[in-house]
Amino acid sequence: MNIAILCFGIASIANVSGVEKVFVDMANQFVRQGAIVYSIWNDKPGVIPYYPFSAKVNQINLGLGKIKAPILYKTLREVAKGLHLNIRNRVDQYKTNRICQVLKGRLDLSKIDVMICYEFNSIMVANQLSNGKIPVIAMCHNSVEDQIASLTPLQRKEASKVAAYQVLMPSFVDKAKKFLNTDIYCIPNVVKVIPDNLVADLSRCKKIYKIIMIGRIDPHQKRPLIAIRAFLKNASRFSNWQLHFYGPITDSDYKKKIDEYIKVHDLHHQVVYDGITNRPLNALYEADIFAFPSAYEGFGLALAEANSVGLPAVGFATAPAVNELIKDKITGFLATDEDDFARKLALLMDNKALRVKMGKEAREEMEKYSPDVVWGQWKELLQKVVHKRIDE
Repeated sequence: MNIAILCFGIASIANVSGVEKVFVDMANQFVRQGAIVYSIWNDKPGVIPYYPFSAKVNQINLGLGKIKAPILYKTLREVAKGLHLNIRNRVDQYKTNRICQVLKGRLDLSKIDVMICYEFNSIMVANQLSNGKIPVIAMCHNSVEDQIASLTPLQRKEASKVAAYQVLMPSFVDKAKKFLNTDIYCIPNVVKVIPDNLVADLSRCKKIYKIIMIGRIDPHQKRPLIAIRAFLKNASRFSNWQLHFYGPITDSDYKKKIDEYIKVHDLHHQVVYDGITNRPLNALYEADIFAFPSAYEGFGLALAEANSVGLPAVGFATAPAVNELIKDKITGFLATDEDDFARKLALLMDNKALRVKMGKEAREEMEKYSPDVVWGQWKELLQKVVHKRIDE
């Protein structure tokens, strides 16, 4: 099977973020299964992917960098937004036409059996290139509210042209059906099976115990300051505990706000920012609790990896995906607000036996997301859409 995987919604292939990781992992896995894979993105010329592709993957960086649409198109787009007009987005169409023009010269479409799209920009490109002759599968990498419900009526109509739309959590299927008129499938992200020697030993006594967070430093989705405030409400009672947080700074003002809060409230220097880690599993192995204060997720790879290492987690009951990955009172706790988040952290910090029990349950819960299971689901979906086209 010849598969083209399109991802045009990322800032750079050199980023350390989850979508880029899934993009590369998928390409590598499909070539291991014997497929011919074309991974296609648009970045500056010569940019090196952060996550390494297999040598068998055909990598196509269009090399256009940031595509700038004419000012008139941008003006019309903003006017349409302000007046809530349901008209074609000329900026999106301009970028789509530019990408298609270049891609036609880099990819022999007659050889492609199926296209997989990572976001709406890619859907527009794939639909235009395929012209209904090549099946297209679209992916939703975040919550339905964030990525599908936010589409305009015209964009939803365009998205409904695909043969199948993949979402990450079971509850997302019915949500997506409210906005799209196509087949919806739930296929989760892959979670690595962690060998026993890399599973956190929560039973051992330590001089310092650690709560860990991994995620972007941003105030809207990941919201690390909430967990920092919650931890510091307990810090004076737990002097042998620290909170370590990792991740790229995507909002420098927000990071300054965090630093200022820590400077005033972290009296015993128990909160530590450790930057970006190239070895997240090692950091998780040394931890005891995973804090995950996200407002929403599509899946939550960092949370799933923490669970697979055997860490209990605390998240929010209102956060899509988080409230399905964390089984409340079994693999961790779901909090109702910041004060409750602080209380749930304290329950785990105060009870080693509970951490051990929940950590074990968390690890076992991740077995349903093992590579064999998830890639088997993808193989089945690919065969279904390709064979359906042949039958038609």
